[in-house]
Amino acid sequence: MKALARADQGALTRLEAAFAREERRGLMVAAATRSAAVVIIIVWLALSNPERGLAYAWVLGTAAFFLVTGLGQLWLYGRHGTLSLAPYAFMLVDALALGAVLLLPNPFDRMGVPWALPLRYAGSTYLFLLLMQAAFSFRPRLLLWTGLCGAGAWTLGFLWIVTRPETIIDPPSIAGRAAMLVTYFDPNYASVLKYQNEMIAFLLVSAGLALLVRRSRTLVAERAEAERARGNLARYFSPKVVEVLAERDEPLGRVRRQPVGVLFADLVGFTTLAESMPPEGVMALLRGFHGRMEDEVFHHGGCLEKFIGDALLATFGVPDPGPRDATDTLACARGMLAALVAWNGERARDGQPPLRMGLGLHYGQAVLGDIGSARSMAFATVGDTINVASRLQSLTRELDVSLVVSGEFLAALEREGADPTLAAGLAPRGAQVLRGRDHAMEVWAGS
Repeated sequence: MKALARADQGALTRLEAAFAREERRGLMVAAATRSAAVVIIIVWLALSNPERGLAYAWVLGTAAFFLVTGLGQLWLYGRHGTLSLAPYAFMLVDALALGAVLLLPNPFDRMGVPWALPLRYAGSTYLFLLLMQAAFSFRPRLLLWTGLCGAGAWTLGFLWIVTRPETIIDPPSIAGRAAMLVTYFDPNYASVLKYQNEMIAFLLVSAGLALLVRRSRTLVAERAEAERARGNLARYFSPKVVEVLAERDEPLGRVRRQPVGVLFADLVGFTTLAESMPPEGVMALLRGFHGRMEDEVFHHGGCLEKFIGDALLATFGVPDPGPRDATDTLACARGMLAALVAWNGERARDGQPPLRMGLGLHYGQAVLGDIGSARSMAFATVGDTINVASRLQSLTRELDVSLVVSGEFLAALEREGADPTLAAGLAPRGAQVLRGRDHAMEVWAGS
């Protein structure tokens, strides 16, 4: 249970670390994009602005300020990471600076533009560039903060303008159409309604983007969890079965009883061999054995139920029965023995002793379902069929063979119409009394 909790916590930590890395990359992309946008704006101002001299230098200087701060953010994020609060501080400075540049008059402008006139321009649309920058960060909170900063900076500039004595705001509707038109065309007129519409739209877009980013993070987390679940399934099931399970809402189904093919394998003399080996050598041997046998189980579409020391239990026809479960079980056993022969060849070249393996195969009814507690559960196949396969494997030592199968298993092979050559070499060994059972069982054995 504690191991499961640690595994879940570890997965959560890795996911948060991945989000942090992507946030950092996103902030760097945002800073680079912002710098490119500023360059484009500078070029646009150079082509469209009629002002020259100091007035034009002021425009270029303010644009250069944003370029320098953008490059500074790119350097900071690339060298020191996100520094948690730095993006929020930069966004506040950017919003205040952008509001000031867009609403405050150029001090070198000789035309004497009224203070209220910039409110008639589409300057507030530049605030959306801040939202674009924040969206790259993949941080919902930063998007909300950007919305508040942009709206707050624009509101400060608007209040500064409308509180000036020469500024005219919306006249009452009772003033008449002619009076309203006169007011509207006055260069000192500032529309409160226009300001309200701009800010409502800006705040709604920032909130919507924040929800979108949050939803995206949730989808990424769910996808990562699904991949982790699929990875866990891949430890026990063949890739083909994993694809089937991943497509189901209830992958393993309810608790049920169904026929399965069971294979129990065990290394002969492993305990004696392990006593003469260092711990690292014992673990390397087990990993080599388990890895090769696991490949054969999955190659033949089996389910790897568990490793038990130097033994392993595999089932066929799980989670769904198939038309050739017994055939696949015997084919897997043959593949395991061939893999062991090939491995012994490698060991012989390294001067290591050969290994022997015993396999017990049985076919019959078993109970499938989740076992364990509410906090720690595992899918398992249990029942007498599993126990018989284990006893048949133990019988390989008494009969001095590598493979022992039950009569029920051979009967299942015949029903499936298996290739007769697959069972070649299996000879009847009569009725055998298995440990823990009262009645003898007909068995066949071979190497």
